[in-house]
Amino acid sequence: MKQKKIILAVLIMLIVVLTVRWFVPCPFICPMKPIVGPNQPAEKPAEAAPKAGGKAFIEFNIQQDKKIISLATFSEPPQLAIWLEEPVSHKYKTIYVSYRTGTGDMVGKAECPGCLPLWFEVYQRETGKKGYPKPENPAPATVTGATPQDENFKIVREIEPGSKWICWMEMNLAGDFNEKYQEYNAEAQTADDDFSGQPPLVYRCEIEAVAGKKYVPVLYGQSDMRKPFEQMIQPVSPGVTTAKEVFKSIEVSITAAEPNEAK
Repeated sequence: MKQKKIILAVLIMLIVVLTVRWFVPCPFICPMKPIVGPNQPAEKPAEAAPKAGGKAFIEFNIQQDKKIISLATFSEPPQLAIWLEEPVSHKYKTIYVSYRTGTGDMVGKAECPGCLPLWFEVYQRETGKKGYPKPENPAPATVTGATPQDENFKIVREIEPGSKWICWMEMNLAGDFNEKYQEYNAEAQTADDDFSGQPPLVYRCEIEAVAGKKYVPVLYGQSDMRKPFEQMIQPVSPGVTTAKEVFKSIEVSITAAEPNEAK
């Protein structure tokens, strides 16, 4: 009789333990995996934060017509400035300017305001400086480069990956006189003392710094130093002829690795 009572007590204890483990969570029991519903993604381990993106470079491949250049008074390649404009803030960032313009080292002149007048205004707004670059106060060496002599040349600069910009170019071939823009106008009895010839031309395109993208700047207008900055870009005059052909082609491309610069 005593043995039956013991067996019955053990069975009761087992039933109590099993009941508790079934209905009451126990901290000593490994938790079950949560049930994932049909529209609930399974929990994933935390992923490492993505690494910072690589570098991006903006590359200008330009082909100039050396025959047209040779017909100008000085037979010297055109002066050129390239800058970027931030579309929202309208802040400027010069990325290249040819040597004479960037240093003020003009032939027989202290300064030549008609050389690249639009860029001169941009440069002043960008840097807060007054006047034009001069030998004693030139534009930064990081943006000033030798005037390209080869028919095909390349300009490469680093740019923030994914950034968006308005890309501007201003070009002027000194001494490229024609019927409209004469060195000496006998009828009006006026002379082009600055030897400017045809006016500086302005090219434009909008870019996004994504590797593999390519752009072709379009002829956007001509710059007129007599106008205020906001009106300085004027429609290209019908009298402009060979100046439009100085650059045979211009291509802007974005690369992920810095190409070899060829000048």
